[in-house]
Amino acid sequence: MVRRVAAKEILSTLRDTRAIVSNLLIPLILLPVFMLGLPFLLGGLFQREATTVTALGVAGLEHAPEELVAFIEAQAATLEPVDDPEASVRDDSYPAAITIPEGLAEMLAADEPATLIVHRKTGNIRSELNAGKLESAASAYRQQVVAERLRQAGMDPTVLEPVRIETRDASTEAERSSGQLAWLIPFFIAIWTLTGGQMAAIDATAGEKERGTLEVLLVAPVRRAEVVVGKFLATTLFGLWAAVMAIIGFVVGGLVLRGAFLPGLGDGAAEMVSVMGGQLSVTPTMVVLLVVSAVLLSSLISALLISVTLFARSFKEAQSYVAPLSFLLILPAISLQFRDLIGGGDALYWIPMLNAMVLMDDVVKGAATPQGIAITWLSLSVAVVALLAFAYRSFNREDVLFRT
Repeated sequence: MVRRVAAKEILSTLRDTRAIVSNLLIPLILLPVFMLGLPFLLGGLFQREATTVTALGVAGLEHAPEELVAFIEAQAATLEPVDDPEASVRDDSYPAAITIPEGLAEMLAADEPATLIVHRKTGNIRSELNAGKLESAASAYRQQVVAERLRQAGMDPTVLEPVRIETRDASTEAERSSGQLAWLIPFFIAIWTLTGGQMAAIDATAGEKERGTLEVLLVAPVRRAEVVVGKFLATTLFGLWAAVMAIIGFVVGGLVLRGAFLPGLGDGAAEMVSVMGGQLSVTPTMVVLLVVSAVLLSSLISALLISVTLFARSFKEAQSYVAPLSFLLILPAISLQFRDLIGGGDALYWIPMLNAMVLMDDVVKGAATPQGIAITWLSLSVAVVALLAFAYRSFNREDVLFRT
């Protein structure tokens, strides 16, 4: 009877072909496009901005030493005189500008400190990049001035660098290859799990109420527990379908990115792509862990959807109930990018819904531990059983089933 109820719900949902295409096939296309498109777009834009000669504003150009101008021009930039450099950046006439004080050469000759002011727009990527050009040029010029003063004093310029600092990346290969956008992968999997499951859940509960077919099902020789489990299995199937499509998209995107696109890029663009989107090392173990986690997450979301949408009287009302549930996924997913600051340790693995995305993030970065996996899967299983028990009790309440 459970199989028959599930088959009925699956058939009813499959009749809506537009929903199938929009909710279950788009993840397969969207995730690879996002994984490939966004890093390449950002990498191309950053590379273009770094190599394209950009006009930057300057106040006091007549006071600028030739060496400083040469350093700026070496950063793929040209200087154009402006009266108010700050205003020229504010109104987007120039992405960045620099103010050179009057008598700069005289101050340096007299060993007096001088200040070069770089004007930028905080939060404006193009402005930040071009301001970085000016800062790099100013830093190089400062080092040249210091080195010249030391030589004049008969000292070796290396005296100012008694200790050298060497930075080495201590992250694992998987963490380096996952990139800064790795947190979006569990986000997409979770969101599409919700999107894929909600259409089946709403149709199986509020949809049946609206069509008047729920009464027919309840008077049939089938137990309430079988009805609940059948509807739950059908909802889980569609949620899992969407999740698996997203995982396949992740695998395909990673393989295509590593094998076809990165080798043909220049060093600068390839580095930017690796930083933003990663090279996404895909292993069979990673895929298995993602699929099992997706099964449990889909089960949890399906049980939650059945429990919530059962209280709605119509399809439209059920949609209004489901909409806020997306925040249960969006907010934790966003917090993943600040996970190193938030902390939480193993406690995060005990929180249903959040723990699934935390574990998926660990899997993508190659940092999953047996303890984290066990706690997460146990917590999700307990939460699924608890929600199914709640749904079963709700199915035995006539005030819930026949709301008028």
